Amino acid sequence: MKKVIFLICMVFMGMGILGFSVSAEAVSEESPELIPGAVSGILLEQSSGTILYQKEMNKRLSPASMTKIMTLLLIYEAMDNHQFDKETVLTTSETAANMGGSQVYLKVGEKITVDEALKCICIASANDCAVLMAEEVSGSEAHFVRRMNERAKELGCKNTNFEDCTGLTSQNHYTSAYDLGLIAKELLNKFPEITEYTTLKEDYIRKDTSSPFWLINTNKMIGRVEGLNGLKTGYTSFSGYCITLSMRKENMDLISVVFGYDKSTTRNTESLELLKYGYSNYKRIKVFSKGDIIESIHPILYKDKINIVVKKDIYYLCKKKEDSSFDYKYEYTLNKDSCEGKIEVYVKENKIAEGELISVEPVRKKNIFELAVSILKNCFV
Repeated sequence: MKKVIFLICMVFMGMGILGFSVSAEAVSEESPELIPGAVSGILLEQSSGTILYQKEMNKRLSPASMTKIMTLLLIYEAMDNHQFDKETVLTTSETAANMGGSQVYLKVGEKITVDEALKCICIASANDCAVLMAEEVSGSEAHFVRRMNERAKELGCKNTNFEDCTGLTSQNHYTSAYDLGLIAKELLNKFPEITEYTTLKEDYIRKDTSSPFWLINTNKMIGRVEGLNGLKTGYTSFSGYCITLSMRKENMDLISVVFGYDKSTTRNTESLELLKYGYSNYKRIKVFSKGDIIESIHPILYKDKINIVVKKDIYYLCKKKEDSSFDYKYEYTLNKDSCEGKIEVYVKENKIAEGELISVEPVRKKNIFELAVSILKNCFV
């Protein structure tokens, strides 16, 4: 067992984010009112879930079509479990064909691929395609909605209850800015390929037919704002205008969620202000890179020199004006064939990040003969 404490200083301005958890209350007390037109909202760092700004983040509100963020998460998880793939052909049910609100007007019996359905959901917020996919995943929308609520609890959502997979329901269908941020974070971290659809300004379905359907992104900022890559708009008469945005800029991924605007233009302006605030005030520092050697050992008991390295990149999120000095300590155990260990990073005695340590080389002990030879060689050095 090894324990080492070593002080290093690294100052990298404007790198990106990831890292530790910041108190939402502490951040908001220091911050100006960025979203005066919103009923509630939140700004999260995507990888870690760190809260950079919040306003009434636990207030239960109707998410309208932002509900489909959870719908998309369950669709992608089903594909990940090999239930179907993007080329799978679906047959439109009567239930799906009769959905109201935003739709692509599927007809009963019409064939559509999963790929096309995902485009329709992500670009045009198609309720008929959302229900069709829910039926494919779980057999019925009702069974799918049960899974939506189970998954919300698994993610730690405490102010969420879904009644449908589209967001059309007005009664007992709600979530919060914080909970929806958790769901969006899970979707984007686990399935970043979702942005292949959410970054499309427009597309078509039924391209090779006599009645092609033009899909136009409900998020009018896509393609106009650099780095913006999603995620989902929402509007009903009872929810007001809502939006969840995701952005990658300066190697930093942020998510903003806002609820309850009277106008879509105000919603768009203020949600972008949230993102601007994050990039203007925070930075991500890469403390360790994957493969960085923490210690090299060549003990007499082992056949090879053993390098103890960091398993994955470790980052530290802090304000741009903040001193980037930190300490770290680590420990590891050499097992029969491998090394297991951990490394912890501290700022002013507060742990702000941690990671795993592994060995590059196999941990192979010398046999008795090899050990005797090594001892003799050391005696005559």
